[in-house]
Amino acid sequence: MLKTFVVGASLLTGLPGVALAGPMQDKAQQAEAALGKKDGGLAIKLMREALFQTWKEAPLAIPTAVFVTAPADGYGIYTARADSVFAIGEPLLVYLEPVGFDWKQENGLFRSLLTVDFDLSSPDGTVLAGQKEFGRFDFKSHVPNTEYMANLTLRVNGAPAGDYVLDLTVNDQIGGGSARVKITFSFQ
Repeated sequence: MLKTFVVGASLLTGLPGVALAGPMQDKAQQAEAALGKKDGGLAIKLMREALFQTWKEAPLAIPTAVFVTAPADGYGIYTARADSVFAIGEPLLVYLEPVGFDWKQENGLFRSLLTVDFDLSSPDGTVLAGQKEFGRFDFKSHVPNTEYMANLTLRVNGAPAGDYVLDLTVNDQIGGGSARVKITFSFQ
């Protein structure tokens, strides 16, 4: 029987994948006009407003999910593993960039609350181990950040050499959506 333990998980702060044609075009034109007047601050502010609107409309997704050599120091600051072959007992280090989750304004701050479930399966889909809400990420900020990342560390004890699938589900506790990503790996 597999025993799985979470050693650590941390969440910091992605870009949405859905564009709103009308509002996005309007904001882009306004930003271009601001740039023409050499007002870079206003141009960036306008494009961020468009990004936030797009974020609100986009469903929760996980466009980036990779095994890494060490926990990331920040958004996009990671080194992906050259392969997904781990020594038996070696911790699984995963970097995620969830996007499209909801923010709620509370006490002058924006708050997001994400949880992460996992299942560890054989390649044929047989679930060998898992845990609901093994990660809980409660983040507060003065702005609804779009550069959001998670470091996940899992230790799997008792797993024999072979191929496996790590199935991660990120749940938006404020907006109610969820998104899944599967990553294959092997223990040698």
